[in-house]
Amino acid sequence: MTLVARLARRGDSHMNWLILAGALAAGAAGPPGAAPPVAGDEQKQAESRKLEDEIARQLGTGAAPAAPAQGAAGGTALGRLLLLPDISAVGRGGVFWNRLDAGGLSPRAAPAAPPGKLQPIFEEMELALQAVVDPFARADIFIAFGAEGAEVEEAYLTTLALPAGLQLRGGTLFAPFGRLNQQHPHAWDFADAPLAMARLVAADGLKGPGADLAWLAPLPWFAELHLAYQETTPAFEAEGRRTGLARLVQYLDLAEGATLGAGLSAARLEEAGRRAWRDLYGADLLLRIRDPASRAHVLVQGELFARRLSGQADPATGGTRLGGYAQVLWRMSRAWALGARWESAPGEGTPLAGAENRVTALAAFLPSEFLR
Repeated sequence: MTLVARLARRGDSHMNWLILAGALAAGAAGPPGAAPPVAGDEQKQAESRKLEDEIARQLGTGAAPAAPAQGAAGGTALGRLLLLPDISAVGRGGVFWNRLDAGGLSPRAAPAAPPGKLQPIFEEMELALQAVVDPFARADIFIAFGAEGAEVEEAYLTTLALPAGLQLRGGTLFAPFGRLNQQHPHAWDFADAPLAMARLVAADGLKGPGADLAWLAPLPWFAELHLAYQETTPAFEAEGRRTGLARLVQYLDLAEGATLGAGLSAARLEEAGRRAWRDLYGADLLLRIRDPASRAHVLVQGELFARRLSGQADPATGGTRLGGYAQVLWRMSRAWALGARWESAPGEGTPLAGAENRVTALAAFLPSEFLR
């Protein structure tokens, strides 16, 4: 059982307008000693007209405003408010129960309760700060607060005005490898990551400092190529590896409300302490069928992962190891969704020890766009 709750998001349009209206209403009160307001409906109409005029002036759609009074920090309070970044906070937690020793029998990065005990677990609180810096770049910062402390999950700049369909991201970011690896955990359809992704790619997601250059091809359909160089941490290891990555992703509109997406990913990680390399390969497929008249849709998704150690690798862990998952999600309405996932993952140590096949069922209730 898991619960994902978004506590607040100032970046949403309705929240921005509420804050904007509150600031304008406070400014419309006027200084002490002003003439008393008009009574009844005339007062409401006067306040409404004043609010509309102020919004038009701030958006540049009305007449040129008079020079505003300068505050201690310079500019109007409303102007300073509009310059703040979008802020959101997303919390994840759950109540866990296991009949067996899941942590010992099935090594994983996801939390697990002791055998036979019902245990509430707080997973993380993610704070996001996002804003366009200028016409040439935007900034995104994601800070995760968990039981072990705080860490910068992602912090990067993205260019907005490069020519020839190019875009560059630089900073600490999720590597452009596969589909789920680039999503934050609260955005996953299921409560945890597939075992194959955690064991073959990275336990907490393949990420780290570096740069990602993307090229949007001038084709009738969406086709984007990524080339990246980062310092990443592979599965169940603590030391970073210099990593080169490439990813090609394409989307096709099959019909109205039907979209097909396919991606291929590859990465080479330099092994520390010996002349060896860790090669990662991935293939992902996405099919979304939605009803244009409602929120209902069906989402079919799958990924296949392969890991190969080459060069002077340890013979016990050498060779190629495969794993993957396939899942389906049926969003029946705005508030209800059902899903199922099948997955296969290699074990730890030798390629045959502890291999697992797992089936997961999902039932989700979404009382609003901010709570699941």
